Amino acid sequence: MEHLNSIRAALRANGTAPVLAIPIEGHAPICVRAKLLKGALKGVTIDSVKILPNRWLQITGTAKGKGLPVHTCSKFAPMERSTALRMIWDWSEKEHKRRIKVINQGVLSAKEQRALKLKAAEKAGIAELIQAQKEEAEILANARASLFPVITPLDAEDRAEVIAEYSAFRKSLPNRKRGAVIRWKLAKLRKQVKDMTKTVNIYGEWQPGRTPYSRRHRVLKGSKIELRRQKDKVLYAALLYQIGKLEKQYKALYPSVWHSYSFCDEVEGDRGYWIDPWIAKRPTKQSYRVPYSWEHGTDDEETTVARLKRMAETLKDARANIRALTPPEDEQEKLSRAA
Repeated sequence: MEHLNSIRAALRANGTAPVLAIPIEGHAPICVRAKLLKGALKGVTIDSVKILPNRWLQITGTAKGKGLPVHTCSKFAPMERSTALRMIWDWSEKEHKRRIKVINQGVLSAKEQRALKLKAAEKAGIAELIQAQKEEAEILANARASLFPVITPLDAEDRAEVIAEYSAFRKSLPNRKRGAVIRWKLAKLRKQVKDMTKTVNIYGEWQPGRTPYSRRHRVLKGSKIELRRQKDKVLYAALLYQIGKLEKQYKALYPSVWHSYSFCDEVEGDRGYWIDPWIAKRPTKQSYRVPYSWEHGTDDEETTVARLKRMAETLKDARANIRALTPPEDEQEKLSRAA
């Protein structure tokens, strides 16, 4: 029973000792590797511990299985006494140094602890910090070199056209919301009218073929719109009335603009066509040009915008490394002297 209690106590302990010694009355203790013992008995409920005549350790127990419990039996050979003592000695020396270091750090003030860190940094060197600063400088230089492209201004006529587009868009802003609502309503009503009607083609009489061997054909004279259901006449008339009323409101807000061909010398007279002044989207043209490769890139290289984004991510990582390697502010002067 006493061996059983000692094994259970050893398994519950959280110590880091490499050797587990089981005392035996009147004999030297049996030494077993603690890591081997804990690994073999993990998840096992110990039932009995027995010392064999050859000083081997036999442990029987029960482990939880998927169905019925599983009975286990393990045998551990004892370690040589010299090996066990050497392992315990090395472990105790390391533990002693670690505890002394912890005690000393607790006694030292914050300034003295920073001094110890500075000495450790000087002993290890600051090459990593200097290298990280160089990488940051290179990334910034490359980013500044490719940040601003070579800009070519447009001609006076093209520039005036761009300004006119922006001016027309800004001029229509007060009525833009009302016009958008009217266009949306017109689209809905026209869709209803289209679903209610159908287009019927009107053909003439059969005409003889152009040659004696060709077939006769009919001549298309025109087309007309008919209702799919005759009972929708009243609704169809109401929809047409609403569409006409909304079109008048839209023309009052956005009167049609006459576009003439007077710029062409070959066309005589004031010829042209009416256009809708509605601007669907905000103008995106600029009064200057940038190189195509800067904005779109080439087949072999990435675009400048993508390259700048990649540089930004690299710069973020480089500055994070610098923050991790930089000591407190009161130690900057000492580090600069050591460099």
